[in-house]
Amino acid sequence: MPTVLRRGPYRFFFVALDQAEPPHIHVQREKMVAKLWLDPVVLQNIGGFGRNELNAIAKLVNEINNFSWRNGMSSLAVEKQGARAQNIFVSDASLQIDLTDGRTTIVPLMWYPRLWYGTPEERNNYQIIGDGEYIHWPELDEDLTVSGIIAGHRSAESPSSLKRWLNERMKK
Repeated sequence: MPTVLRRGPYRFFFVALDQAEPPHIHVQREKMVAKLWLDPVVLQNIGGFGRNELNAIAKLVNEINNFSWRNGMSSLAVEKQGARAQNIFVSDASLQIDLTDGRTTIVPLMWYPRLWYGTPEERNNYQIIGDGEYIHWPELDEDLTVSGIIAGHRSAESPSSLKRWLNERMKK
């Protein structure tokens, strides 16, 4: 699974294979990875961190948990307001957005089928518009909001609309 948040030296992420466990988050710094349950925030695995740092991590996870993940968001509500893209990198598997405030958001490319089906050239032909609040891919006719990406919103395009779009691509 992708990184859902970066805060200071820490990377916060979920792991797809952990679905049978209670809701939790992994926190990485360098090669150390701690695992914390989210409701309530409880340390499950220390991952090589020292006691003082684990206390700081648990406090940070608790603060973030109280404002965001319980509401289904991948970042704080305050932080997604006014989020602006500075740079974008699209790989075959993910969409990475570097924000003007120094944060980086990475989401699975499969969340946005038009990007997923686009060629590398089409995916790399984007425009950051609206003072960084929007991203537009002219060749793919795709528009995304940075705040929506940060909030974890996936494409809402219906299967029938996507099918029509794919059929039109085949004609070209």
